[in-house]
Amino acid sequence: MHSTYFRQCDLEPWTTEEFDPVVLHASLASHVALRAYLFDFRAYLSQSSDTRVLGFKDTILFEKLGWLKAFIPSLKILFLKRDPRAIVSSVLRTNLFEFWAYTRLVPPAFMRIRPNYVSQIDPADRTVAVAEIVAMSIVTRYALAERAIQNFDHTEVHLDDVMRQPQEQLEAITRFLGVPPHEGPRSFLEQRQAVSRGGMFSSFRLQEDVQHAWERHLSAAQIRAIEDVMQCQ
Repeated sequence: MHSTYFRQCDLEPWTTEEFDPVVLHASLASHVALRAYLFDFRAYLSQSSDTRVLGFKDTILFEKLGWLKAFIPSLKILFLKRDPRAIVSSVLRTNLFEFWAYTRLVPPAFMRIRPNYVSQIDPADRTVAVAEIVAMSIVTRYALAERAIQNFDHTEVHLDDVMRQPQEQLEAITRFLGVPPHEGPRSFLEQRQAVSRGGMFSSFRLQEDVQHAWERHLSAAQIRAIEDVMQCQ
C-alpha cells in the first residue's frame, strides 16, 4: 500500500461505511489502475491456505482499518510494535521524514488525539523538533490502530521479544495464523542477524543495531522530547 497515492492521503480516515464494492472508496473513483491493482491484491491474498499464508507489511493505513476490514473481511493483523526511540532513530537515519511529509501530516492528526499536549522543546532546534514529530506519528498511529484493531482477528508482537526469543515468538505467530511451524523463518532471522549491510530497506541487521542503535544516534534532548510525547495523555 506504499504507493504515492496512499502516502499523499496518509492519516485521512476511511471508515467502514465509506467502502464501495465497485470503486472501493469515493476518492478512488478516478484511479482506475490503482483500483485494478487493489482488486488483484485482494485476490492474491485470498490464495492463503492452511499451509501457506500470504500477507503484506504496512506502516500506514492505521486510520483506514475500518475501510480495510470491509475490503478484506478475512484479514488477520499482526500488530508489530517497536521501542519508540528505535523507530524515531530509524526514520531520521534513513531520511524518511521528508519522504512521508511528516511536518505537514502528523501534527494536526496528533493534536486531534492528544489535544492537551504542550511542547517543551525549542522549535529552532530542528534535530529535536523532527524527533518530536516522529514520536507524534507513533502515538497517532498506535492510537488509531488500537481503536480499530478490535474488529480484526489480531495479535500484538514486540520486535524486542522476537529478537530475544525468536523460536518462541515465531511459534506463537504460526499458532495465531493457524499454520504449522516451519524452520524457514527462524533460519531467515539467524542469517539476517549475522551482519549489518545493504541499503535503507535491507533485512541484514545485527541484533545490536536493531535494538540499540538509537542509543548512539539520538541526543539527550531528542530522547526527552520522545518521552514527553509518548507519555502525553
